[in-house]
Amino acid sequence: MRVGFIVGEFPLLSETFVIDQMAGLVARGFEVEVLCNRLKRDDRIDRHTEPMVTLLGETRRWWGWAAGLSGLVARLPARLRYRVSTVLDILFARRLNRCDVIVAHFGQNGERAASLKKWQVLKPPIITIFHGADVAIPSHKSLLASQYAGLIKHGVLNLTVNELFRGMLLSAGASPASTAVHHMGISPHDIGYHWRSWEGSQLIVMTVCRLVEKKGVELALRALSVLEASRPEMDWRYHIIGDGPLRASLEGLASELGLAHRVTFLGSLPHREVKGHLQSAHLFLLPSVTASDGDMEGIPVALMEAMAAGLIAVSTYHSGIPELIEDGATGFLAPERDAVALATKLAWVFDHPRECEDVALAARRKVEEQFNADVLNGRFAQIIAQVAMQAPTRTSDPRVGTAEPVGNHPEQPAIG
Repeated sequence: MRVGFIVGEFPLLSETFVIDQMAGLVARGFEVEVLCNRLKRDDRIDRHTEPMVTLLGETRRWWGWAAGLSGLVARLPARLRYRVSTVLDILFARRLNRCDVIVAHFGQNGERAASLKKWQVLKPPIITIFHGADVAIPSHKSLLASQYAGLIKHGVLNLTVNELFRGMLLSAGASPASTAVHHMGISPHDIGYHWRSWEGSQLIVMTVCRLVEKKGVELALRALSVLEASRPEMDWRYHIIGDGPLRASLEGLASELGLAHRVTFLGSLPHREVKGHLQSAHLFLLPSVTASDGDMEGIPVALMEAMAAGLIAVSTYHSGIPELIEDGATGFLAPERDAVALATKLAWVFDHPRECEDVALAARRKVEEQFNADVLNGRFAQIIAQVAMQAPTRTSDPRVGTAEPVGNHPEQPAIG
């Protein structure tokens, strides 16, 4: 069985869950090909290991030899840009008809595939996986139904990474039969569990994320400032791994709050080095918030990795995070944007290292049982097989579809 994945940039360090899912299918005997907007040259990703060699060998840019025209197309007037983009999509997407199923990661890529269904160009059924901003921001702007009208009509299955996002799609008009929750996960076997007590020693706090608003690093710094003022005897250090548009302002805030001597910004690191840092920390802090534009988390993979490694996870009642963390049982949660409440949680953890060992063990079991990528990839393989079996018989001619686009959505961006 052949599965065509539609993604944006590939491969991305921040989307290792996409790579892991593809690898899981390859390991189960599926043939996988990848259609992307841009090939990403990221030295932090080892491109010379299996299955990356296999995946990269089957990766193509959407517009093929015409991909170099994307910059020119992007400068066209909106209506003409949409028409030209659609024609190029039609010309170069026909090879996807040799696939049994199309899997689109992120809603915008699913909608792009669904538009080809409208022109009767694309034959395989479409499964779309919604992760976060692709559903939360349009929902915040009351645009979810209009932005994904084609996908709601033509998509066979729309999967969300948490229950909240599934509810958003249902409210936008998606049918219950065509929507389901499918968690992303990690491979716990690749992360060794090790409990490290901080009793009588310095508490090492760690965050791994892209430095953007929804990750809540500003809230983390403000909570630690509250802790510094109320519990000056506490000995702690805070290491932040990651980069992004807010780095400079967050470094400035750390200095402004008088925390520069306790906070270290390590920048973006390869995944293997991140795992090494997890082995030396005690507490993983990710107080996620809803961003001003409506952007939200799905369920952060970084939290899963930290919990699998034996760290105490401290986060917020945000989006799908409570599906992973039960307050007081598998980690600790505070309300969004409440620095005082978050500082209270941190202080309790600092004061109760022995009690926290049971929490860490429960967290590891939670990841192993419900967020295990090996199990989830097996389920996903079953989903794909079921969708393929229920699909109408496909033509063997990859050139099917001759409809020409008329175009009435000039707001759609040029992508290629």
